[in-house]
Amino acid sequence: MDPVDSAASALRNILDATAGEKVIIFCDNVQREIGDVFANGALSVGMWTKLVVFEPTDEIREEIDLNTKELMVLSKPYVCVNIFRTKPGETPMRGSFVKFEKAQGARIGHCPGITMEMLEDGALALTNRDYKEMFGFGAKLMAKLKGAENIQVISPHGADFSLSVKDREWKVEKTNLPCGEIMCIPPVGDSFTGKLVCTSGGAGRLYRDTPVSITSHEGKAGEATCEDPEVLASVLKDLDRDEGARYLGEFAFGINPKARLVDQFIEAEKVVGTIHVAFGGSEFPTKTHIDLLVEMPTVTVRYSSGNSVEIMKDGKFQLE
Repeated sequence: MDPVDSAASALRNILDATAGEKVIIFCDNVQREIGDVFANGALSVGMWTKLVVFEPTDEIREEIDLNTKELMVLSKPYVCVNIFRTKPGETPMRGSFVKFEKAQGARIGHCPGITMEMLEDGALALTNRDYKEMFGFGAKLMAKLKGAENIQVISPHGADFSLSVKDREWKVEKTNLPCGEIMCIPPVGDSFTGKLVCTSGGAGRLYRDTPVSITSHEGKAGEATCEDPEVLASVLKDLDRDEGARYLGEFAFGINPKARLVDQFIEAEKVVGTIHVAFGGSEFPTKTHIDLLVEMPTVTVRYSSGNSVEIMKDGKFQLE
Protein backbone atom coordinates (compact mmCIF):
# COMPACT_ATOMS: atom_id res chain seq x y z
CA MET A 1 0.00 0.00 0.00
CA ASP A 2 1.26 3.48 -0.76
CA PRO A 3 2.48 5.00 2.55
CA VAL A 4 0.80 8.35 1.92
CA ASP A 5 -2.53 6.61 1.29
CA SER A 6 -2.03 4.60 4.49
CA ALA A 7 -1.34 7.76 6.47
CA ALA A 8 -4.41 9.49 5.05
CA SER A 9 -6.54 6.43 5.82
CA ALA A 10 -5.28 6.38 9.41
CA LEU A 11 -6.02 10.08 9.86
CA ARG A 12 -9.57 9.66 8.57
CA ASN A 13 -10.49 6.39 10.26
CA ILE A 14 -8.63 6.59 13.57
CA LEU A 15 -8.52 10.34 14.24
CA ASP A 16 -11.70 11.30 12.34
CA ALA A 17 -9.75 13.94 10.43
CA THR A 18 -11.64 16.05 7.90
CA ALA A 19 -10.78 18.73 5.36
CA GLY A 20 -10.16 22.16 6.84
CA GLU A 21 -8.98 20.94 10.23
CA LYS A 22 -5.58 21.97 11.57
CA VAL A 23 -2.99 19.27 12.30
CA ILE A 24 0.49 19.51 13.80
CA ILE A 25 2.85 16.60 13.14
CA PHE A 26 5.64 16.39 15.71
CA CYS A 27 8.55 14.37 14.43
CA ASP A 28 11.98 13.38 15.71
CA ASN A 29 14.67 14.03 13.14
CA VAL A 30 15.42 10.29 12.79
CA GLN A 31 11.77 9.80 11.73
CA ARG A 32 11.69 12.67 9.25
CA GLU A 33 10.80 10.47 6.27
CA ILE A 34 7.69 9.21 8.04
CA GLY A 35 6.88 12.74 9.18
CA ASP A 36 6.85 13.82 5.54
CA VAL A 37 4.56 10.90 4.68
CA PHE A 38 2.01 11.94 7.30
CA ALA A 39 2.27 15.57 6.26
CA ASN A 40 1.47 14.59 2.66
CA GLY A 41 -1.31 12.32 3.87
CA ALA A 42 -2.82 15.17 5.88
CA LEU A 43 -2.60 17.49 2.86
CA SER A 44 -4.38 14.90 0.73
CA VAL A 45 -7.21 14.90 3.28
CA GLY A 46 -7.37 18.70 2.92
CA MET A 47 -6.04 19.56 6.37
CA TRP A 48 -4.07 22.66 7.36
CA THR A 49 -0.75 20.99 8.05
CA LYS A 50 2.35 21.92 10.04
CA LEU A 51 5.36 19.60 10.43
CA VAL A 52 7.62 20.22 13.45
CA VAL A 53 10.95 18.36 13.41
CA PHE A 54 12.86 18.05 16.70
CA GLU A 55 16.61 18.53 16.48
CA PRO A 56 18.87 15.53 17.19
CA THR A 57 20.12 15.02 20.72
CA ASP A 58 21.81 12.17 22.57
CA GLU A 59 20.32 13.29 25.85
CA ILE A 60 17.26 11.68 27.38
CA ARG A 61 14.43 14.19 27.13
CA GLU A 62 12.57 14.49 30.40
CA GLU A 63 10.06 17.23 29.67
CA ILE A 64 8.42 19.22 26.88
CA ASP A 65 10.30 22.38 25.95
CA LEU A 66 8.53 25.70 26.41
CA ASN A 67 8.57 26.60 22.70
CA THR A 68 6.65 23.44 21.84
CA LYS A 69 4.09 24.12 24.57
CA GLU A 70 3.65 27.67 23.30
CA LEU A 71 3.18 26.42 19.73
CA MET A 72 0.41 24.04 20.80
CA VAL A 73 -1.36 26.65 22.92
CA LEU A 74 -1.28 29.33 20.21
CA SER A 75 -2.02 27.04 17.24
CA LYS A 76 -4.95 25.19 18.86
CA PRO A 77 -4.71 22.16 16.52
CA TYR A 78 -7.66 19.80 16.13
CA VAL A 79 -5.24 16.88 15.61
CA CYS A 80 -1.70 16.14 16.77
CA VAL A 81 0.46 13.28 15.45
CA ASN A 82 3.57 12.30 17.45
CA ILE A 83 6.20 10.42 15.44
CA PHE A 84 8.81 9.84 18.12
CA ARG A 85 11.92 7.76 18.55
CA THR A 86 11.86 5.06 21.25
CA LYS A 87 14.92 6.08 23.25
CA PRO A 88 15.00 4.26 26.61
CA GLY A 89 14.06 6.55 29.46
CA GLU A 90 11.84 8.88 27.44
CA THR A 91 8.52 7.15 28.20
CA PRO A 92 7.63 9.67 30.96
CA MET A 93 8.28 12.59 28.58
CA ARG A 94 6.12 11.04 25.88
CA GLY A 95 3.34 10.50 28.40
CA SER A 96 3.54 14.13 29.49
CA PHE A 97 3.50 15.21 25.85
CA VAL A 98 0.22 13.36 25.22
CA LYS A 99 -1.35 14.75 28.40
CA PHE A 100 -0.47 18.29 27.37
CA GLU A 101 -1.94 17.76 23.89
CA LYS A 102 -5.15 16.40 25.39
CA ALA A 103 -5.33 19.43 27.68
CA GLN A 104 -5.40 21.60 24.54
CA GLY A 105 -8.39 19.62 23.26
CA ALA A 106 -6.53 17.88 20.42
CA ARG A 107 -7.25 14.41 19.06
CA ILE A 108 -3.97 12.51 19.20
CA GLY A 109 -2.18 9.96 17.07
CA HIS A 110 0.76 8.74 19.14
CA CYS A 111 3.24 6.49 17.34
CA PRO A 112 6.67 6.07 18.97
CA GLY A 113 8.77 3.58 17.02
CA ILE A 114 6.61 3.62 13.88
CA THR A 115 8.33 2.29 10.74
CA MET A 116 7.77 2.71 7.01
CA GLU A 117 7.05 -1.03 6.76
CA MET A 118 4.00 -0.56 8.97
CA LEU A 119 2.60 1.88 6.41
CA GLU A 120 3.49 -0.32 3.43
CA ASP A 121 2.64 -3.85 4.60
CA GLY A 122 1.87 -3.83 8.31
CA ALA A 123 -0.66 -2.63 10.83
CA LEU A 124 -1.09 0.82 9.23
CA ALA A 125 -1.60 -0.48 5.69
CA LEU A 126 -5.38 -0.56 6.11
CA THR A 127 -8.03 0.71 3.70
CA ASN A 128 -11.30 2.36 4.73
CA ARG A 129 -12.99 -1.03 4.41
CA ASP A 130 -10.31 -2.73 6.56
CA TYR A 131 -10.91 -0.20 9.33
CA LYS A 132 -14.68 -0.63 9.11
CA GLU A 133 -14.37 -4.41 9.44
CA MET A 134 -11.83 -4.18 12.29
CA PHE A 135 -13.94 -1.76 14.31
CA GLY A 136 -17.02 -3.89 13.61
CA PHE A 137 -15.25 -6.93 15.04
CA GLY A 138 -14.14 -4.84 18.00
CA ALA A 139 -17.75 -3.89 18.75
CA LYS A 140 -18.71 -7.56 18.64
CA LEU A 141 -15.91 -8.44 21.06
CA MET A 142 -16.86 -5.65 23.46
CA ALA A 143 -20.44 -6.89 23.49
CA LYS A 144 -19.10 -10.31 24.51
CA LEU A 145 -17.11 -8.68 27.31
CA LYS A 146 -20.05 -6.76 28.78
CA GLY A 147 -20.56 -7.79 32.39
CA ALA A 148 -17.14 -9.45 32.61
CA GLU A 149 -15.82 -9.71 36.15
CA ASN A 150 -12.69 -11.87 35.93
CA ILE A 151 -10.25 -12.81 33.16
CA GLN A 152 -8.13 -15.98 33.21
CA VAL A 153 -5.28 -16.54 30.74
CA ILE A 154 -3.22 -19.65 30.01
CA SER A 155 -0.73 -20.14 27.18
CA PRO A 156 1.60 -22.78 25.68
CA HIS A 157 4.60 -20.89 27.08
CA GLY A 158 3.31 -21.49 30.61
CA ALA A 159 1.25 -18.41 31.43
CA ASP A 160 -1.50 -19.07 33.98
CA PHE A 161 -2.86 -15.94 35.60
CA SER A 162 -6.04 -14.07 36.33
CA LEU A 163 -7.13 -10.50 36.97
CA SER A 164 -10.27 -8.63 37.86
CA VAL A 165 -12.11 -6.31 35.46
CA LYS A 166 -15.16 -5.93 37.71
CA ASP A 167 -17.12 -2.75 36.94
CA ARG A 168 -14.50 -1.65 34.41
CA GLU A 169 -15.21 -0.42 30.86
CA TRP A 170 -13.81 -1.73 27.58
CA LYS A 171 -13.00 0.47 24.62
CA VAL A 172 -11.41 0.59 21.20
CA GLU A 173 -7.98 2.18 21.55
CA LYS A 174 -7.71 5.16 19.17
CA THR A 175 -4.69 7.08 20.40
CA ASN A 176 -1.82 4.88 19.22
CA LEU A 177 -0.97 4.63 15.54
CA PRO A 178 -1.29 1.89 14.50
CA CYS A 179 -4.46 1.09 16.39
CA GLY A 180 -6.23 -2.25 16.75
CA GLU A 181 -6.86 -3.33 20.33
CA ILE A 182 -9.81 -3.70 22.66
CA MET A 183 -8.64 -2.63 26.06
CA CYS A 184 -9.56 -2.31 29.68
CA ILE A 185 -7.67 0.57 31.32
CA PRO A 186 -7.20 0.01 34.09
CA PRO A 187 -8.26 -3.40 35.35
CA VAL A 188 -8.40 -3.70 39.14
CA GLY A 189 -4.82 -2.70 39.87
CA ASP A 190 -3.99 -5.14 42.66
CA SER A 191 -5.77 -8.19 41.19
CA PHE A 192 -2.89 -9.92 39.32
CA THR A 193 -2.77 -13.57 40.46
CA GLY A 194 -0.60 -16.38 39.05
CA LYS A 195 2.20 -16.33 36.48
CA LEU A 196 2.56 -14.19 33.37
CA VAL A 197 4.83 -15.52 30.62
CA CYS A 198 5.50 -13.02 27.82
CA THR A 199 7.54 -13.02 24.62
CA SER A 200 7.62 -9.30 23.79
CA GLY A 201 7.46 -5.94 25.48
CA GLY A 202 9.70 -3.89 27.69
CA ALA A 203 12.89 -4.67 25.78
CA GLY A 204 12.48 -3.17 22.31
CA ARG A 205 12.54 -6.58 20.59
CA LEU A 206 10.97 -10.01 20.50
CA TYR A 207 12.42 -12.65 22.83
CA ARG A 208 10.38 -15.75 21.96
CA ASP A 209 13.24 -18.18 22.73
CA THR A 210 13.81 -16.66 26.18
CA PRO A 211 10.39 -15.62 27.52
CA VAL A 212 10.02 -13.53 30.66
CA SER A 213 8.08 -15.01 33.58
CA ILE A 214 6.55 -12.76 36.23
CA THR A 215 4.80 -14.23 39.26
CA SER A 216 2.23 -12.39 41.35
CA HIS A 217 3.03 -11.11 44.81
CA GLU A 218 0.23 -9.63 46.90
CA GLY A 219 -1.72 -8.74 43.77
CA LYS A 220 1.11 -7.14 41.80
CA ALA A 221 4.18 -8.12 39.76
CA GLY A 222 6.62 -10.07 41.94
CA GLU A 223 9.67 -12.08 40.93
CA ALA A 224 10.71 -11.82 37.27
CA THR A 225 12.95 -14.36 35.53
CA CYS A 226 14.43 -14.65 32.04
CA GLU A 227 17.40 -16.52 30.53
CA ASP A 228 18.40 -13.38 28.58
CA PRO A 229 20.03 -11.02 31.11
CA GLU A 230 19.66 -8.01 28.82
CA VAL A 231 15.91 -8.52 28.43
CA LEU A 232 15.48 -9.16 32.15
CA ALA A 233 17.41 -6.01 33.08
CA SER A 234 15.25 -3.93 30.73
CA VAL A 235 11.98 -5.29 32.15
CA LEU A 236 13.15 -4.89 35.75
CA LYS A 237 14.21 -1.29 35.11
CA ASP A 238 10.57 -0.38 34.44
CA LEU A 239 9.08 -2.61 37.13
CA ASP A 240 11.40 -1.05 39.72
CA ARG A 241 10.97 2.54 38.58
CA ASP A 242 8.70 3.50 41.50
CA GLU A 243 6.19 2.17 44.02
CA GLY A 244 3.25 2.00 41.60
CA ALA A 245 5.09 0.39 38.67
CA ARG A 246 4.21 -3.22 39.57
CA TYR A 247 0.43 -2.76 39.66
CA LEU A 248 -1.76 -3.65 36.69
CA GLY A 249 -2.55 -0.79 34.33
CA GLU A 250 -4.00 -2.49 31.24
CA PHE A 251 -5.43 -5.65 29.73
CA ALA A 252 -6.09 -5.80 25.99
CA PHE A 253 -6.85 -8.01 22.98
CA GLY A 254 -5.13 -7.46 19.60
CA ILE A 255 -7.57 -7.18 16.65
CA ASN A 256 -5.58 -5.60 13.78
CA PRO A 257 -5.70 -8.02 10.78
CA LYS A 258 -2.42 -6.76 9.29
CA ALA A 259 -0.38 -6.41 12.48
CA ARG A 260 2.80 -8.51 12.59
CA LEU A 261 4.92 -9.96 15.38
CA VAL A 262 7.83 -7.56 14.96
CA ASP A 263 10.29 -5.97 17.37
CA GLN A 264 8.30 -2.72 17.51
CA PHE A 265 5.79 -3.38 20.27
CA ILE A 266 3.42 -0.67 19.08
CA GLU A 267 2.57 -3.04 16.22
CA ALA A 268 3.10 -6.44 17.88
CA GLU A 269 0.53 -5.70 20.60
CA LYS A 270 -2.18 -5.39 17.93
CA VAL A 271 -1.68 -8.86 16.40
CA VAL A 272 -4.91 -10.84 16.18
CA GLY A 273 -4.77 -13.81 18.53
CA THR A 274 -2.60 -12.16 21.18
CA ILE A 275 -3.35 -10.42 24.45
CA HIS A 276 -1.18 -8.11 26.47
CA VAL A 277 -1.12 -6.70 29.95
CA ALA A 278 0.70 -3.68 31.29
CA PHE A 279 2.13 -2.87 34.67
CA GLY A 280 2.08 0.78 35.66
CA GLY A 281 -0.48 3.42 34.78
CA SER A 282 -3.26 2.19 37.05
CA GLU A 283 -4.92 4.00 39.95
CA PHE A 284 -1.60 3.58 41.78
CA PRO A 285 0.60 6.57 40.83
CA THR A 286 3.64 5.76 38.68
CA LYS A 287 5.81 7.26 35.94
CA THR A 288 5.98 4.10 33.84
CA HIS A 289 3.83 1.75 31.77
CA ILE A 290 5.34 -1.52 30.57
CA ASP A 291 3.34 -3.62 28.08
CA LEU A 292 3.95 -7.39 27.89
CA LEU A 293 2.61 -9.74 25.18
CA VAL A 294 1.20 -13.26 25.52
CA GLU A 295 1.07 -15.41 22.37
CA MET A 296 -1.47 -18.14 21.61
CA PRO A 297 -3.52 -17.52 24.77
CA THR A 298 -6.64 -19.28 25.91
CA VAL A 299 -8.83 -16.66 27.59
CA THR A 300 -11.76 -17.46 29.84
CA VAL A 301 -14.16 -14.75 31.00
CA ARG A 302 -16.24 -15.08 34.13
CA TYR A 303 -19.28 -12.82 34.31
CA SER A 304 -21.08 -11.20 37.20
CA SER A 305 -23.88 -13.74 36.59
CA GLY A 306 -21.46 -16.53 37.57
CA ASN A 307 -21.25 -17.96 34.05
CA SER A 308 -17.90 -18.51 32.32
CA VAL A 309 -17.14 -18.42 28.59
CA GLU A 310 -13.93 -19.28 26.72
CA ILE A 311 -13.72 -16.41 24.24
CA MET A 312 -10.28 -17.32 22.88
CA LYS A 313 -8.65 -20.73 22.53
CA ASP A 314 -4.99 -21.09 21.52
CA GLY A 315 -5.04 -17.64 19.97
CA LYS A 316 -8.33 -18.04 18.06
CA PHE A 317 -11.43 -16.08 18.98
CA GLN A 318 -14.54 -18.06 19.91
CA LEU A 319 -17.29 -15.45 19.56
CA GLU A 320 -19.99 -17.40 17.75
